[in-house]
Amino acid sequence: MQSKYQKTKASANRLGDIVKPINYKLFFNTDFKNFVYEGTEEILVSISKQTNSIKINSNKIKFKHAKIMSSGSEQDCSVKIDKKNKITTLSFNKAVSGKATLIINFSGINNEDMYGFYKSEYTNQKGAKEYILTSQFEAADARAAFPCFDEPGFKATFDVTMEIPKEMRAISNMPVKSETISNGRKTVKFMETPKMSSYLLFLGVGKFESVSTSLGKLKINVLATPGKKQLCYLALGYAKKFIAFYEDYFKIKYPLPKVDLIAIPDFAAGAMENWGAITFRETAMLGTEKDSAVSYKQQIAETVAHELAHQWFGDLVTMEWWNDLWLNESFATYMSFKAMEAVFPEWQMDIQYFDDVIATAFSADSLIHTHPISVDVSTPEEINEIFDEISYEKGGTFLHMLEDFATPEVFRAGLHGYLKEHSYSNATKYDLWNAIYEESLKSSMPNGKFIKKFANTWLDNTGYPIIKVNDGQKRARLSQQRFVISKPVGSSIDSQKWIIPIKYLSGSKERFELMTKDKLEIAHAENDILKLNYKQDYLYRVMYEKQGLEKLGHAIKSGKLSGLDAWGIENDLFALMRSGNVKAIDYIEFVKGYCMGVGYPAIASILSHIDWLDFMLYGTKLYDAVKSLGLAFAGEILKTKGWSKKKNEKNIDSLIRSHSIRLLGQLGNPDVIKKANSIFSKSASGKEGIDPDLRSSIYATCAANGGQKLFETVLSMYKKAKNPEEKRRLLQTFGYFAGREEISKALKFCMSPEVRLQDSFVIPAVMSGNPAAFNALEQWTYDSWPKLMEKYEIGTHMLPRYIDNLSMCSSKKQYSKVESFFRAKGNFRGDIKISLQKTLERIKANSTFRSKNGI
Repeated sequence: MQSKYQKTKASANRLGDIVKPINYKLFFNTDFKNFVYEGTEEILVSISKQTNSIKINSNKIKFKHAKIMSSGSEQDCSVKIDKKNKITTLSFNKAVSGKATLIINFSGINNEDMYGFYKSEYTNQKGAKEYILTSQFEAADARAAFPCFDEPGFKATFDVTMEIPKEMRAISNMPVKSETISNGRKTVKFMETPKMSSYLLFLGVGKFESVSTSLGKLKINVLATPGKKQLCYLALGYAKKFIAFYEDYFKIKYPLPKVDLIAIPDFAAGAMENWGAITFRETAMLGTEKDSAVSYKQQIAETVAHELAHQWFGDLVTMEWWNDLWLNESFATYMSFKAMEAVFPEWQMDIQYFDDVIATAFSADSLIHTHPISVDVSTPEEINEIFDEISYEKGGTFLHMLEDFATPEVFRAGLHGYLKEHSYSNATKYDLWNAIYEESLKSSMPNGKFIKKFANTWLDNTGYPIIKVNDGQKRARLSQQRFVISKPVGSSIDSQKWIIPIKYLSGSKERFELMTKDKLEIAHAENDILKLNYKQDYLYRVMYEKQGLEKLGHAIKSGKLSGLDAWGIENDLFALMRSGNVKAIDYIEFVKGYCMGVGYPAIASILSHIDWLDFMLYGTKLYDAVKSLGLAFAGEILKTKGWSKKKNEKNIDSLIRSHSIRLLGQLGNPDVIKKANSIFSKSASGKEGIDPDLRSSIYATCAANGGQKLFETVLSMYKKAKNPEEKRRLLQTFGYFAGREEISKALKFCMSPEVRLQDSFVIPAVMSGNPAAFNALEQWTYDSWPKLMEKYEIGTHMLPRYIDNLSMCSSKKQYSKVESFFRAKGNFRGDIKISLQKTLERIKANSTFRSKNGI
């Protein structure tokens, strides 16, 4: 079955290539009283053939006057706006060609919708409300701030000038060139940018505090609204170390004179890689070494590393069109973990990568309704839909595979050649393949001739394969097909095939074969263990026969297989259970029999899978078996690791401890609940603080077993909290309550003005994994849908999250309700299309799972 992405055709949304911008001279006059700005721009363009009209992108921009200057003469332009396609046609009487200048006077509104040039509210240190102005232009929202050629292939230079209140600070991509003050207003001119795409421009105005450092000639600044300066140093330290790593790895210095990292109070995405002026949610950037949880510090480090990687992959070299978005996002995903592993080896991010990135890719790409990494898109809505786990995590997994397949040396040299060749320009996937292929020819790597074919099958195919193993006396027979959770292995899905590097362990010997066809036979003695995808470097699942799986189980239990290979076996078995190939009780017995005391990352994977089973089997005849496993598995972890952090403890131990406590509280362990309540009470009374790494699990445990009094306490704590990390943690806590009244109040609260628009989805998202709250959440979603559609414009990218929340529905009745309700006229909107398809498929898979297990 084809994804709708593969059927996309050229559309009216593209501007064509007759007119190309060379330089923008932009002026913005800001107004912090009415939040309406006046703008003027001069766009120097190159026109390849005679024309008397020019198409340019705009969205909700008011044109006051437009003219074109060419060959010493000027003409007024008539303005025709196509609101649907967000394209404005400027027409003039006399046709022009060659160099010309468009001069446009316009105005716009600084709204609160978190895209375009918008306003963001914060409370200052005196308790009064103030605003900053900021921008978010990716993917196609520069047009919501000023008329422009808003496609990534239209690179140009930008000269930005802003008039602002004199007490405020203006920020853009480049350093300030000059400042002049007159009549209480400040005019700030910035240095000209290098050639770059419109979506990378940044405009910011406000009362910012900052901390700074230098790396050679590069100035690094971290900025936030007043009162948060002390929370900026952590990201500053990370940024300096990661930039140093990237400069060494890519062999290219940071391309601009400065880089700003800016925390924005209201921000729809996690962060945005504006060249030289990177923006972040406060929760993705602000923290401290002492008081932030390990998980939070890693999140900040990952986000900072991700956005800084974009400064090379995405900013210096930009994809030609959004079909190659993965050239930006996949590389930033992969390189962020590579940077963290190099800078903080004690964090073990090379191993965490598997249960974070690769596990996410496995899950997201197991649906029929998925899309290839490289995918045809044309409309802004389609473009926004591919900012997903496929472009990020599957793409990052593909790069992990490519580096292993090509060898790290060839991979790195190829990246250097690619960046050097296409700096300040655009590129496609073929440019990358050619760069890596050319490097492979210089080396003696055995797989060089397969690089392009290998890469194309993994980029252009939808989904990923599962290999079925039939074990013989001296040979094992392998066959491949696409894996999806909604159909059992052996079902007819499609004819796709992959080139699959088969690393495998036969007995104690590591071996390698390249699977280029449907079937493959490999050497293997029947009595030995056979572990395919040894070291788990490749994105495919394995289905073993019963005897082979039992041998692997014994190898896990005896410690002959690493926690990583145990992760692969367990993860595949769980997926086979979800797709109806393995009974739930058989999965439970496998974990219980072979995986108690298993190493990382298998231990993290099992905890997450017990979470899923706890929800899906809640109230069924199999629930006792799940609960027994969860209490035993998490209980053994807590017994081994204890409640208190040990000296020089590894990050993964802190993460596992926290997850185990939360699961034990969720499953009703009385000792854990009692201790969590005691710790919380001492903290609330001011007697004793809570270890940052335990706060989330303590809060969740208390909420899951608490009532109205605790709800009011958490609400009070939330309103008083100033730290973004703690405020987000408390907001999540509301989603764990189990009482009907508390659930109702929490859902009402998330829509109130006391919760920022960017955070309003958090409570429902947590409830979507809470079996005690799910039915109420489901009904609330239907009842609130008209208000939700009104609250979230398409540019916020947030409405689809509420469809995703229903993915844990599991009956045919629920499937029918979701399908009929959201496809109905008045309830459907273009931005929920893909989320709805995926949610329906997951509900169908859940229903099949329950049926296969007799529940």
